[in-house]
Amino acid sequence: MKRNFVVGTMVVAAAMLAGQAVYAQPLAFAPTGTRAMFKSKMVNFKITNGTGEPLTVKAGKSTMVLEPGKTTDFSLASGDEVVAKSRTKHYDEGQVLAHVNEDLEGHNITIE
Repeated sequence: MKRNFVVGTMVVAAAMLAGQAVYAQPLAFAPTGTRAMFKSKMVNFKITNGTGEPLTVKAGKSTMVLEPGKTTDFSLASGDEVVAKSRTKHYDEGQVLAHVNEDLEGHNITIE
């Protein structure tokens, strides 16, 4: 009888803890999602317009004109995009020119 009592007690204890474990969030995932949602690293890079004609782009939330042959500095949040807003010989309107991520830090992109 003692063995049945011990096994029964262990089964009841496991059942009580299993309910809480089903709804618990693993600790490894909690900080990552919160950090990604509220913090975004600013990335500094340059774009040179080598197309020979002015190119209107939307960078993040702002729209600007890239003059031909000139280099423009950008500081955008990681995850933003640089999108062509005017049609040229090589680019259609709405075409993504660059996806901003940490790898672009300090680099120069030449658009031809």
